[in-house]
Amino acid sequence: MKLQNSVAALAVTLAAVPAMSGAETLVFATTNPEQHPINQGFLIPWAERITAAADGAVEVDIRHGPMLANHTNFYDRVIDDVAQISWGMTIFNPGRFPSTLVSTVPFMVESSEQGSAALCAMYEDGIFDDDFNDIQPLLFVEFPQASIHVQGGTLEVLDDVAGRKLITSSPAAAAIVEQHGGAPLSFSIGEQYEALQRGAADGTILNATAMAGFRLNEVTDTTLIAPLGGAMGVVFMSKDRWNALTPAAQDAIKAESGCDASRNFGQFIDGWEAEAMAMIAAQDGHTVTEATPEQVDALREQHWPGLLEGFSHAVPGGKVLIEQFGAALTKAGEGGA
Repeated sequence: MKLQNSVAALAVTLAAVPAMSGAETLVFATTNPEQHPINQGFLIPWAERITAAADGAVEVDIRHGPMLANHTNFYDRVIDDVAQISWGMTIFNPGRFPSTLVSTVPFMVESSEQGSAALCAMYEDGIFDDDFNDIQPLLFVEFPQASIHVQGGTLEVLDDVAGRKLITSSPAAAAIVEQHGGAPLSFSIGEQYEALQRGAADGTILNATAMAGFRLNEVTDTTLIAPLGGAMGVVFMSKDRWNALTPAAQDAIKAESGCDASRNFGQFIDGWEAEAMAMIAAQDGHTVTEATPEQVDALREQHWPGLLEGFSHAVPGGKVLIEQFGAALTKAGEGGA
C-alpha cells in the first residue's frame, strides 16, 4: 500500500512539472572566437532572443571557435548533425553554392543592408533553390565591397598592384588583379595573417570587417578603398533538422529570421564596416586612399564586360543571375524586401 501511495504521489508531482517533451536543444556553431565582433554584436544576441522567446520550445546552445566547425567545413558539420545551426561564408564553398557567387561581383552593391535584403528576396523567389536543396537558410548577409590592403609601397590606384601577390577570394577579384599586373593567390581567411606576416603574400582584397575581425590590419599598412566585390554569409540548419522541429520551435526561430532580420543583419555589418575602416585609418603608419567616383566609374567601364563574360562562363545562368541581383538590389535600395 505504501508503494502504491508513493507511486501515486510521484505521479501527481510529475504532473505538476511543466511538460518539456517538446523542447529541443540546437547547437549553434559560430565558427569564430567568442570575442569576434560578429558574435558579440549580432549572432549571440540573435540566438539568445530565440531561446528567451521560445518559452521552452527550443534552446540555442552557442558554441564558439573552430573546433566544432570552421570556415571551410561548416556545411558538412550541419549536414552530419554535429551542429544543428551554423554560420558560414558561401565563398569558402564555391562549388557547393555557385549561384550565390553573384554576391561577389564588383561594382554592384551599395551597402550591406541593401545587399542582404536583396539576397534574401532572391532566395524567397526560388533563385537559390539548387544551392540550398539540403539546408534551411535563416539569415542572409551581404558583406561590404572589398578593398585592397598591402604591406609596404605605394597604393594609390589599381595599377599599383602590378608585380604584387594579392590574396583574392573570388574569381572576379582575381581577374581584376591579373588585368592590372598582379598575381592572385588563394589562402583561407584563417591562413592570411601568417601569409602576410611571412611575405608569402604582399596583400589581400577584403572588406574592413574581415581585416579587423582577423587582425590583418596588424600585417598591412596601406589601403586602397575600391568596390571590388562582396560575399554572402548565411546562418542555416539542415532541412531534415528544421522539418523535425515542433511548430512552436519553428515559430520562435522564424520570428528572428527571414528578410527583415537579414536587413537588420546588414545594418549591423554596415556599422561595423564603418568602425573597422575608421580604426584602420587611425592606425599609426597606415595610409588609406579612397578611389574617387570618377575612378570607380572608369574601373567599372573597363572591367564590366569581362566580369559579365567571366561570371556567365563560370556559373550556369550567370548573366541572368546578375540581372536578377541587380533588380533585387534596386528594389532593396528603395526599401522593398
